[in-house]
Amino acid sequence: MGALRRFFCVLALGLVLLCSACSSLLPYKYMNIYRMTEPVVSTDKNYTDGKVSVSFWIDEKKIHMRLKNLMSEEITIDWAHASYTHIDGGKHSVANVNSLFTERRNDPAPTIVPPGETIDDYVAPVKNVEKLEQWTWYIYPLFNLFDDKAFDNKGKTFGVDIPIREEGKWVTYKFRFEISNVLPLVRRV
Repeated sequence: MGALRRFFCVLALGLVLLCSACSSLLPYKYMNIYRMTEPVVSTDKNYTDGKVSVSFWIDEKKIHMRLKNLMSEEITIDWAHASYTHIDGGKHSVANVNSLFTERRNDPAPTIVPPGETIDDYVAPVKNVEKLEQWTWYIYPLFNLFDDKAFDNKGKTFGVDIPIREEGKWVTYKFRFEISNVLPLVRRV
């Protein structure tokens, strides 16, 4: 048992080192800092209304979320009618974790969240997803992070609208985020 445990520890350490070494190979020269502006102002990007609790984190290509159903009955997320609002004001359909790398990305199935349960999911604009060849997909970044024009992102707002059926009626949660700062990434040599 000790040898197997040591093997997995060495494997985990190797993966951490590999991933940290590869992070300097990313083409991004800048990173955005985000804050939620609607429905509440929150630098930690958390929201709760007594029916759902949602925490967001945003990377270069996707908006990730952890959603908990706080009610005593199930809720349904209608991904087919959810949308992403870009910084230019354009609205785009989204794909989620179950549809992003499939032909269903244009018509994602709903997600049912039982009472008290939590889901981890993410959304990306369908327009940013390209199938390059069999089993090979690419997600384009949400924003320019490649050159000095990345600083133009600062102060821009974007968001996601998520329709949820709760207590027998549809409610659309409108989450908005602001790019509060743009920072240059430090490269290791």
